Amino acid sequence: MRKVGIISFVGIVGTGLLLRYTIVPDEEKMLKSLSPETRAIYERNKVQRREQHDKIMEQMIESAKSDKPIWKVGP
Repeated sequence: MRKVGIISFVGIVGTGLLLRYTIVPDEEKMLKSLSPETRAIYERNKVQRREQHDKIMEQMIESAKSDKPIWKVGP
């Protein structure tokens, strides 16, 4: 009974991983399928999102250095 469960689990997870890697396009394939205008908008927004992410990470690092709880340490 235990072997059947393990084999079923591996089969389900393996099938899911296989489908994910074959069906979901990677970023390069998706960018190639976009029109030039949409690709330019994506690249412009990508830079803005990266800057915002970096700011948030800096705030998190500074908050982690504090002994106060996260909800008391504000930006």
